[in-house]
Amino acid sequence: MKREIKQLIRRGCAMMEQSEGTFGEIYEWMFSHGEQILAEGNDGFRSYRYTYNRTKAMIEEVSAALYKRIGATGQYVALEMENCIQWIVGFWAILRSGNKPYLVNCRHPKALSDGILKTLQIQYILALQPSKLEGETLLYASLKGAEPFGGAFENEIAFSTSATSLKETICFYTGKEITRQLLNVKGILKNSKRMAAHFKGSLKNLAFLPFYHVFGLIAVYFWFTFFGRTLVFLRDYSPETILKTCRKHEVTHIFAVPMLWHTVEKQLLKTLKEEGEKQEKKFYRGLKLCTKLQNLAPYLGARLSRRIMGQVTGRLFGRSVQFCITGGSYIRPSALELMNGIGYPLHNGYGMSEIGITSVELRSRPKYRNLGSIGRPFDSVEYRIAEDGTLHVRGDSICKRKLLEGQTLLTEGWMETGDCMACINGDYYIRGRQGDMVLGENGENINPDMIEQEFRCNDALNLCVLGLGEAAKQRLCLVAQISPYLTPDRCESLIRELYAANEQLDASLRVQRFYLTTDAIAPPTAVKVGRKYLLRGIEEGTIRLEAASEMKKRLQAEAEDISQSALFRKIRSIVASELMLEEEEIGPDDHLVNDLGASSLDYFSVLTALAEEFSVATPSDKEQYRYTLREFCNYIERYL
Repeated sequence: MKREIKQLIRRGCAMMEQSEGTFGEIYEWMFSHGEQILAEGNDGFRSYRYTYNRTKAMIEEVSAALYKRIGATGQYVALEMENCIQWIVGFWAILRSGNKPYLVNCRHPKALSDGILKTLQIQYILALQPSKLEGETLLYASLKGAEPFGGAFENEIAFSTSATSLKETICFYTGKEITRQLLNVKGILKNSKRMAAHFKGSLKNLAFLPFYHVFGLIAVYFWFTFFGRTLVFLRDYSPETILKTCRKHEVTHIFAVPMLWHTVEKQLLKTLKEEGEKQEKKFYRGLKLCTKLQNLAPYLGARLSRRIMGQVTGRLFGRSVQFCITGGSYIRPSALELMNGIGYPLHNGYGMSEIGITSVELRSRPKYRNLGSIGRPFDSVEYRIAEDGTLHVRGDSICKRKLLEGQTLLTEGWMETGDCMACINGDYYIRGRQGDMVLGENGENINPDMIEQEFRCNDALNLCVLGLGEAAKQRLCLVAQISPYLTPDRCESLIRELYAANEQLDASLRVQRFYLTTDAIAPPTAVKVGRKYLLRGIEEGTIRLEAASEMKKRLQAEAEDISQSALFRKIRSIVASELMLEEEEIGPDDHLVNDLGASSLDYFSVLTALAEEFSVATPSDKEQYRYTLREFCNYIERYL
């Protein structure tokens, strides 16, 4: 298998080096892998598989139908889908039909996406269902039955940045830049054999990152399908589905943003605490041993670590995982140490929409990966650190051009990234975003990302450290989003955790103000809290902040009269709706059956509604049944 993979990679790279660097040439090689499995997954009813041959036939059919419907316009056609086999078909079908795909970021606000479609003069939107965006929807299911045609490929694609500032930023790539991104695989494999590691003869990359984002498009889709490997699609993005899918399909590669790794770390540490101090100490002794083994013998050590940590890995991604990458924002050192220690080699990478993926820390020993380096630049790019400490990048794999608020910017020469960077012994380390830096009392710039990761609280739904106030008088502040139903005791515990974590920091790095809010501080689809989004919400009044101490006092005052709490009011509205009563008729201690006349069916309707609203289990033991609003409050509080 190793020899076969080496030969395949060698042939693919040799072909691309001799090519003109077009999407047409990439397509012909990518879909020459015949009966190799391109995609697999489970849609909730059945498992499915698509070979490269079958997918190519679908592309040819859809591209012919597209050509018949709109012709080879050479214009942009929007592709609006989440990750699925139809996305892959649609992407190539648009190019194959003589048009250019614009990859719609499905997590952008409608107004932003509509503005981009207008800027690119897009008329048509290829989608699985009627689009809400302004344009004519071309339903994927309707593109069938056209005769094959001999049209020419277009050679340009476009996608937008994550746009936390909500500015229109569009990046354009031709086949030449994507070809250079692909050829970087040669250097990657030279420095890391594990990148091409298989399990039971297969290499399967989890299609977790959206293909309309540069990380997902380059590192997940292009890097692996170009060499005939398999993508595993998710039915949904719940933690349970992700873990089950990885185990069931024996996923070998997982590329994700830090939020996933932080979530895994948080849940694992929570489970360990619940299992008791003895089990927790045993785990950390094992983690220390596994890290030591991997530093001595990286590849054998990783296999042994997954076995030693079998109880843990069996609950997580399973034993098949060979290679992981994190990128997109700051990752906690503790998350790196945990994932690497249990035998999931986690490598930190770097890239941007404007430059593609440009470096990954590839060293095999965890003692290097745990330092948080993003590695060294790939063969297609150069790095330099400017006088202001920010990273500049140039090379022939960065985007051809970009549009910023309608203004065309060429990308020749050095491109400013806006990321503050340090270079130590040739390896690069991110120190934070230039615009996010806060001037500390000692006159030095403080990176809020690094401080933010020191605060880990189960009761905080979202958390952000940032500078608030005028530029010259900014204070380092922490904003935590909490449930509107959080109890006073849980709120007080959360505040104590935040204060305790703050005291562990160096005095010059400590947070100076703590705020709580029940308003969402990030969009529901966001992978991280954007500071510009949060600041805009604070300025516009859609995100209301309350000093942590004041929030605690208010909740304590409300607790003295349970009828004033947000949780009680919500439960009362649900009970009133199910029993068809007025809310004022229901008191905290009224018995649903004896006082309010509920039947057994009514009672279980109330339980079901409460379970759906608060994601709690309905009591199965008769002795645990609750019959008053006060009892429901006490029961649900334990799960919030």
